[in-house]
Amino acid sequence: MTQGSFVRRRPRDHDGSSTAELAVFDATERLLADTSLQDLTVAQILETAGLSRANFYHYFANKYDVLVALLGRVFDESYGTDAPWYTDPGRDRARRMGSSLEQTLEMWSEHGAVICAVIEHMHSQPSVAAAWQRMFERFVSAVAEQVTFERAEGRAPDGPAAEMLGAMLVGGAERAFYVSSRGLDDRLPAIASVTSSLSAINEAAIYGGRTVRRTAKKRVPVTAEPRSGRVIPVPEPAADTETAQGILQAMRELLMSSTLAELSVASILKKAGISRASFYFYFRSKEDAFIVLFREAAADIVAGLSGVADVDRKDPSALLAQVGNWLNLDGHAGAIIKNAVHEWPRLPELRVEYLAAMTAMESTLESIIVADRGRGIAPPGPPAGEFTATVLWTIERTIAGSLAGEAHLDDLDAVTAMVGQFLYAAIYGTR
Repeated sequence: MTQGSFVRRRPRDHDGSSTAELAVFDATERLLADTSLQDLTVAQILETAGLSRANFYHYFANKYDVLVALLGRVFDESYGTDAPWYTDPGRDRARRMGSSLEQTLEMWSEHGAVICAVIEHMHSQPSVAAAWQRMFERFVSAVAEQVTFERAEGRAPDGPAAEMLGAMLVGGAERAFYVSSRGLDDRLPAIASVTSSLSAINEAAIYGGRTVRRTAKKRVPVTAEPRSGRVIPVPEPAADTETAQGILQAMRELLMSSTLAELSVASILKKAGISRASFYFYFRSKEDAFIVLFREAAADIVAGLSGVADVDRKDPSALLAQVGNWLNLDGHAGAIIKNAVHEWPRLPELRVEYLAAMTAMESTLESIIVADRGRGIAPPGPPAGEFTATVLWTIERTIAGSLAGEAHLDDLDAVTAMVGQFLYAAIYGTR
């Protein structure tokens, strides 16, 4: 592997090219196409690879070690020495950044199962998180350096911190490719469907708008009906007895200082002052109760975006103010959403609720974009459905990173302001 490889530092000095290692990589990737990493066992890898346990454990401690090493191999093969960070900021860097989007598309097309497994386990496995973060940070730095160069040359306006902007764009691409690869969003039916929207988003975020040729256009009333399919009413009423509400309130307070994974039913019982029998009368598990909390928080967020339809969208300040209201995640709401964005990929029932909330917001924003394009308020661009989904998943990933205190995104107020400016530029900004 190259000197700049993303592969982990292993306890033995192996370069990932031995016959046994290659057999493990090939077997693991083939198995991940049909089996989740959570369900995958070392025994399955051994059987598929035709290796003994001694062969396997000579190189790897567990399946997560395999995933990290495989991730390094995938990135080395996908980008090699043509990655953006191997050239100075400027025209050549810009060309390589454009090329890297195509390389990223090819990587997801060929190795999507591996990347999805990494994303789904990076919040629970420190070694996986560290490997992904090294990759992520390289892309963020490359984007930030180019943004700084473009601003110094007068081609891009001043704006949010370059590293924060880079983190939003890299994270947005990560999320859009993940969602489309897993088939989680009807508006992004294939990974190739996100590339034109990502290009438009990058231009809007960096340069303050999209380059389009404006022509006189007749104002035509346009309406866009929300898509059917995944839209699920949000929310359902929570259990309304005093005991049930006491349980939920105890969870709200505990989640301010603990994650859902750390939270135990025993701690909820103690906080709420109830018996175990009472808890299980209302909820099957702590995850079941959390879903009720998420529905409540999601309802407020969905309603907040719906408020955008009621403001004067020709007035940037009015739209930005409503975006601030939409993304107001103070107190308990922030703690609930923070846990939801980490847990939804691995908890099936929460995933249904999470995607329902995203679909409801996509329907609202798509209606606005279609209507405003038709009326000449917003310029034309990528297909409205794909563009809407890519914009919202970019915002979702950015807010998720901020709530998690990720590097460059740890100032939620600054991130919220950046997201508002980005949303306006993506839909309405032009040069």
